[in-house]
Amino acid sequence: MFNEKTILIVDDDPAILEMISEGLVEHQFRVITASGPEEALDKVKTASLGLALLDLDLGYQKMNGIDLGIRLLEQFPELIIVIMTGYHNIKYAIQAMREFSFHYMIKPFRIDQIISLFERASYELQLKTENQRLKEEIQMLQEEVHRLKKILKEIRPEEANLSVAAREKELRNKIKNKQALNSYQRQKG
Repeated sequence: MFNEKTILIVDDDPAILEMISEGLVEHQFRVITASGPEEALDKVKTASLGLALLDLDLGYQKMNGIDLGIRLLEQFPELIIVIMTGYHNIKYAIQAMREFSFHYMIKPFRIDQIISLFERASYELQLKTENQRLKEEIQMLQEEVHRLKKILKEIRPEEANLSVAAREKELRNKIKNKQALNSYQRQKG
């Protein structure tokens, strides 16, 4: 389940964890902290997350922040992930953004930068979700139109290929003709 106000922060530096956590709590975020990937995966088993701020180098040989992000996406497909690092190595930024649509921040940063990034990413996610919902709705409507055309063809094969506008025009003409005929008969009679 997606909850954009719940943030997972994973960093092997307790001072950074505390600083970021306190700053986000002040801005009404619910924060889950972990000092390593295994602890993080254990803590989020029953959580609902919307955001994750993961250190690239977690001091854990088997899993770095990108690997953890991939594992988290399996459980939370709509999760917004930001990889943070103290290194200015563009290689990791390109890998994270290209392969996994992760965002990337270089330490040190301010809390308002994190919040701004998450707000933009949340808005983007909302747009994608709305776009997907609208595509599904269009598909359903197209299927309904197809079904109705099929029914119409079975009932009145000669009218099945008429458009709605053409059918409406035809009905209006019939009504005008009937009104004209009635008017003529009243004048004559």
